[in-house]
Amino acid sequence: MIAVVDANGALATMDERGGSMVSHAVPGVVFGFPAWSPDGSRVAVVGQGPDDTGIYVFTVLRGRSGNAEVGRRPVVIYRSADRPPFYLYWTPDGRRVAFLATEPVGLSLRITPADGSAPLDGSAPAAIIRRGAPLYFDWLDPDRLLLHVGAGPDAFVGEVDGDGASVGPGVPGTGDFRPAGVSRDRRYRAYVRSDAGSSGQIVVESRDGSGTHEVPVFGPAAMVFDPSGDRLAAIGADTPVADASAFPLGPLRLIDAGTGAARTLLDGSVLAFFWAPDGRTIAALRLGRPGDDLAAETGIVLAAARPPHPTASGIPRAGDAVVSVVFVDASTGVVRSQRVVRLADHFVTQLLPYFDQYALSHRLWSPDGTSILLPLVDKTGRDQLVVVSAEGPDPRPIADGVSGFWSP
Repeated sequence: MIAVVDANGALATMDERGGSMVSHAVPGVVFGFPAWSPDGSRVAVVGQGPDDTGIYVFTVLRGRSGNAEVGRRPVVIYRSADRPPFYLYWTPDGRRVAFLATEPVGLSLRITPADGSAPLDGSAPAAIIRRGAPLYFDWLDPDRLLLHVGAGPDAFVGEVDGDGASVGPGVPGTGDFRPAGVSRDRRYRAYVRSDAGSSGQIVVESRDGSGTHEVPVFGPAAMVFDPSGDRLAAIGADTPVADASAFPLGPLRLIDAGTGAARTLLDGSVLAFFWAPDGRTIAALRLGRPGDDLAAETGIVLAAARPPHPTASGIPRAGDAVVSVVFVDASTGVVRSQRVVRLADHFVTQLLPYFDQYALSHRLWSPDGTSILLPLVDKTGRDQLVVVSAEGPDPRPIADGVSGFWSP
């Protein structure tokens, strides 16, 4: 199943070919990025109404034919006029939804039951895990998180329990990155440690701080662990640059967490990347320039856009650059296919600057690892959700929309 939001903020679910569509409309409410529960039975989504912003949980029932059917009315699990939520991430057991909310000053990381049993204003005990900005997190288990809060010498990277209390010592001297990473088997963690100026190291080590390996990086970095193993993929400049981007940009490198061995998987200026569920393939979004072979293919451009949130460090001023989606074999480095795409503006401004956080909670890859779902602009200027195959066949539009995510 796929959850889709169109340009008007309407939510719908459908099958992988765009059929059996079911609307999940709430009058007067405009929806954001939908997040599937771990078992694929529910969708949580932020909805902005005329008076407040809430979190809605829809039950998605599947009939005997596999088609979606309309479930019961959505459950509202949080609602606020002055502390609006904007990012959702289910707990691994699917019982609760963690979310980031904009506070009068800074951000808060909150958590609430997915059944709506807690006070809707977020006033339940232990409803707030941490406050700070910026704020990124990943789940270690249903009651423990790995946090990265703040920036500079006062930043915190470490594990906390469900009440926000630190579990063990934090990691000192962190650098310019977003979410700290944790491997699937929970043996390793990854973060960035900075030296003087813009230089630093991507650090991969055991969760107890032993077996540390370092890979140099210059400026911002982004990293995500292999969902099937202990390899860490990362982007960021690998040599000093005179005018570093405020956004992670550089070759795609692969680091073995056990040995620290690093190799370049894809050269050039990679903007973002997404692991296939089986860890065999990575879909990378790579910048090119007019005059490149890929640029000459269509001449499609990535429009520059403003950062979507006050905590954003910015996105690259792409100007007249082109973007290609490149499917690369994670073991051999062989490019399976690539093509130029024009990314929808909503994707560029809202998801791309934080792709490494969304990679933890939202699924662009199909469950079978054969294709990804991207919001692209067609020749008429219309935003469409398009299934792009890793093997190179023509992309297949399935619906008008600005965001869409696969169920587990």
